[in-house]
Amino acid sequence: MREQEEGGLQAAGRRGGVVRALLGLGAIAEGAAAAEGGVPRKAGAGDGGGEERKAVVRVVAADMPPALQRRAFRCARDELAGMPRSPRRLEPKRLALALKKEFDTAYGPAWHCIVGTSFGSYVTHARGGFLYFSVDKVYILLFRTAVEPQPHCEDQTVSS
Repeated sequence: MREQEEGGLQAAGRRGGVVRALLGLGAIAEGAAAAEGGVPRKAGAGDGGGEERKAVVRVVAADMPPALQRRAFRCARDELAGMPRSPRRLEPKRLALALKKEFDTAYGPAWHCIVGTSFGSYVTHARGGFLYFSVDKVYILLFRTAVEPQPHCEDQTVSS
């Protein structure tokens, strides 16, 4: 039983290391946020001073290359940092639009993004185009669908 618990802790440590590696953080200061893939982020005026706080990034599920994951984390982190802090207000549409535009521009069309603190989903995605992660308490689902052009049928006529 004890061996299973130690094995589970080692696996959790490896997963945390993978997230830190994806974020390009390497060695991070000790602490709960650092152990879970914390990302330094400057605190805003409404956060109680100029101290630096860590944004906790957690990957829930992924079928996406690490480079694309890092880009999604960076885009989400930058957009969240630009949102008003006082009063603290999440703008999910703004974040979703920023991620969608970033990925549509960089990797082609048909990217979709869902952002919120509570939502359910069931989606079909293109291979290598799915990422479900959280930054602090905001959950982000980013996925790509396959775009297939519709065949254009000219022999269909409208009759009255």
